[in-house]
Amino acid sequence: MTRYIGIMFSAVCLLSSVSFADDFAAYKNYAYDPNDFAVEVIAWNPGTGIVIDWLNDELINNPLNALGRPTIDTTGEDWLIQEEQICPVNPVYAPFRSFELVCLGRQGSIILGFNSHVRDDVNNPYGIDFIVFGNAQQEIGNQQGWSNGNPAAMKVIGSGILESAVVSVSQDGVIWYSFTNDVNFMSGDANFIKFSADSNDGPFADDFAPTLGRVYDPNHPDANIGSWNLWWSYPTNPTLPIDPSLAFESFDTKTVAQICQTYGYSAGGTGFDIGRLDLPVDQNSGLKWFQYVRIDSSAENTPEIDAVSDVKGCQDCRINFQDFAELAKRWENGLADIEDLKNLSDRWLMWSWE
Repeated sequence: MTRYIGIMFSAVCLLSSVSFADDFAAYKNYAYDPNDFAVEVIAWNPGTGIVIDWLNDELINNPLNALGRPTIDTTGEDWLIQEEQICPVNPVYAPFRSFELVCLGRQGSIILGFNSHVRDDVNNPYGIDFIVFGNAQQEIGNQQGWSNGNPAAMKVIGSGILESAVVSVSQDGVIWYSFTNDVNFMSGDANFIKFSADSNDGPFADDFAPTLGRVYDPNHPDANIGSWNLWWSYPTNPTLPIDPSLAFESFDTKTVAQICQTYGYSAGGTGFDIGRLDLPVDQNSGLKWFQYVRIDSSAENTPEIDAVSDVKGCQDCRINFQDFAELAKRWENGLADIEDLKNLSDRWLMWSWE
């Protein structure tokens, strides 16, 4: 899916300073639907060096952990936080337990299936069609650790802990279209169709962006987590991608709270646009699609996978006649002028966020 380029404000945003959260009101208070995620493990090929959950001495090797939604809350790591304490997943504290993730190991792979087609929908935010969640995390720096404290009091550095893995998608589980231009990946296997050498490599699984389990909202903390919680509210939306132009470096010197505010309602994860792939189109809709996703690790990395989600399109996040009607009302009340009309016409059918 081609992403629209330019400064993208809706007429509503231009005229009334509507916030980011208001623009994404359709994504607030996500109601879990298992059909939004991979529902079946088609194949599981564990590699070597699968890591162990140090709290229970169990291998992180259950492929079923890659199904369903990403982890919302995890446990303490028994160093700075007691194991029994609930810890909302956030960009500096990733899921890590044997019952939350699956580790691919070195040169391992997993194939997951959706129960319907994941499409290259023009209404998907930022042109992103699906999201892979791992346990990458933003680094804090100065050898500091997360202690479940105030997110506004903890600053990060512009780097992250990640273990990248190649992602491929398929319509039939046989022919795979891969998000890589690496000539060594599945070299000689005609079933893997890769980018040309002059295309950008990636994105990759278990890479930016780290998962955010709950919305950061000090005004409405969820008391069910514990009396200590003064910051974390309801669960985030795993079907809403964050801006793919962001990276670990984007948050250098920022606080955890500022990162979470940038995420808004989104759970983060790595977003993928299947419009970049040479997938065949559906004859009825004319859209590219896939039903199976495959993730392969390298000989060096032991990445973890938490979930894969289908991005939900947003019909109301484009500048359209609804915005024109709002402009007309404001014009009638003397709150808009010809410059606002020009801004609306220049951005017609573009996304309604920056």
